[in-house]
Amino acid sequence: MGKSVLPRRVLAATAATGMAAALAWLPAGPASAAVAATYGVVGQASTSGSCTLTSSPGSDSPTSGISHFSSGTKKHSVNLDASFANTGDATDTVNMVGHYTSSMNIVRKGGNLASMTMKGSGNVSIDASKGSATACVPEALVAGETQPFQFTETSPGWLYVSRHTVSKSGLAATVVQDADGNAVLLDIVQGNASNGLARGFTKPGAFSSLVLVGLAAGNVPPIIGKAAQQSSVVLTFHKAGSALAGTKGAGKKFVEFPSSVSCGSKKATLRWTSSAGKVASGAFFVNGNKKASDSTPRGGDKIVLSHLSPKADIKITAQLKLKAGGSATASRSYVPCKG
Repeated sequence: MGKSVLPRRVLAATAATGMAAALAWLPAGPASAAVAATYGVVGQASTSGSCTLTSSPGSDSPTSGISHFSSGTKKHSVNLDASFANTGDATDTVNMVGHYTSSMNIVRKGGNLASMTMKGSGNVSIDASKGSATACVPEALVAGETQPFQFTETSPGWLYVSRHTVSKSGLAATVVQDADGNAVLLDIVQGNASNGLARGFTKPGAFSSLVLVGLAAGNVPPIIGKAAQQSSVVLTFHKAGSALAGTKGAGKKFVEFPSSVSCGSKKATLRWTSSAGKVASGAFFVNGNKKASDSTPRGGDKIVLSHLSPKADIKITAQLKLKAGGSATASRSYVPCKG
C-alpha cells in the first residue's frame, strides 16, 4: 500500500481547492462489474524540512499486511513509533507513537456493492521536547484505509455514508467518484467527535472510492489523542425507490408495506394482511398528505397510493382504527427515484 496519501492529498486539497482537487488523483472506476478492495492499516509521522527521522526507534510510515478482497471481513493493525531531531538544534526532538486496529467488511448483492463497513480504534500521540516551541511542526496519524475501493452498481440508486468519529483526534473520509471522474460523495472530517449522514445519487456504472477511519494529531504540540471508543464509516447502496429500513409501528401486523415504490408508475402498493378483520378503518398518508382510506379492510386487498413525487424522500404512514377500540400506526420510509 505504501505511504498514506489521503491526509496530505485529500484533506489539504479539499481545504484549498474543493472537491475537484480531492478527486483528481482517484483512478477511474472498473470497466466491468466488480467489487475489489485494497485494504490495510497505516501509520504516518511527518515534520517540517528542518527536522529529520533518526535511525531509532522505527519507521515514519509503517504499514500492516495488505488484503485484496471482494467480500467478507479483513482485520489489520499497525504500530507507529518515529523520532525526529532538528538538524539545527539537537535539543529539539519529537517522538510520535500510536497503535490502530481496524476491520473492513464488504457485502455484495448480485455482483454489486450492497454495503461496506470500516471500523477502528487505537491511540496516537506526539511528545515534543520543546513543546509548542519546536520547529518540527509534527503531524501523526494511524488509520485503516482503502487505496482504492472499486465497485459497480447496475441499478440507479443512492449511496449513503454514515460516519462516526471520536473526540479530539478523530479522522474519517469517504470519497467516491464515477468512471467519468464526477463526484458522487465527499465526506471528510478531522478533529472533534462527529456523527454524520450524507448521500449521493448514482446512475448504473462503475465507481472508485477511498475510505479511511483513524486518528490524527499534530500542528501545535504537545498533542495527545487517545480513543478507547470506536470510529466507523458505513457505505450502503439503496436502489432507487427502495425502503431505507423495515416497517415501524404496531400497525405493521395489519398492513404489509412494499419493499420499494414503483419508480415507473409513481405508485406504492400496500396490502392488508390476514389480520385485517380486526381493523375498522384505515387512512394512508404520504409525507403527511392523505392519499387513500379504506373502511372495509379485508385480508389480501390492495391499497394503491398514486402520484408519488420521483425526487422526494417518501414516508408512508398508515393510521388504523381497531374494532376492539384504540388505534395503531405503521410507517416506512423510501429513498427518491431520482436525484
